[in-house]
Amino acid sequence: MNTTNDTVIIAHDYLCPWCWIGFFQAKRLAAEFPQIKQDWRGYELLPESLGPLPDYKRKPRDPNDPPSRLELMLEHEGLSIASDRSIGVIRTHAPMEGAEYFKQLHPDRFDDYNETVYRAFWERSEDISDIVVLARIAVESGADEAGFVKAVTAKAYSDRIVEFDSGAYADDITHVPTFVFRGERCAEAPYETIRDLAQRFIAWYGEAIP
Repeated sequence: MNTTNDTVIIAHDYLCPWCWIGFFQAKRLAAEFPQIKQDWRGYELLPESLGPLPDYKRKPRDPNDPPSRLELMLEHEGLSIASDRSIGVIRTHAPMEGAEYFKQLHPDRFDDYNETVYRAFWERSEDISDIVVLARIAVESGADEAGFVKAVTAKAYSDRIVEFDSGAYADDITHVPTFVFRGERCAEAPYETIRDLAQRFIAWYGEAIP
């Protein structure tokens, strides 16, 4: 996993609720440290090579249960996940292909695409594995529909998407989101930890950051 002195890598998967938190953390990071570039990289939690998708159905929360780590982190970050979400576990290879398409051809619109995909899945329960849904998002984000659909359906950027488990582990990515500042990284961490890493990053490499 290579990076430069002015870039933080964000390893993520649209499917992951922790990455929903990480999405907002990255927005805060960009606002506070605009001199640090962000390189979002897809790490696919449930690739086809791992077999069928798990039969996951969200269970109603028992109010007597103690809060989970995820619930505590959501509260700490001032975020939430809609309780009426109607979508379950899906494949995320297609939206990751779409992300790479934008990084390659429309880098100035990548943030728009990335945010719309996250919000479509986590706020509106849209099936972001559906090429029709993705094509609409791509057009809204400024891409050519035909070119986008052709690239995503052909899996033109598969070599840029890293699969769990072995591929991710080879990059020392065991959880998503992971923020990688050259030799330092943190996963499923509060924003304060990410900010501390960013500040050290700038202290070490500030002269090399435009």
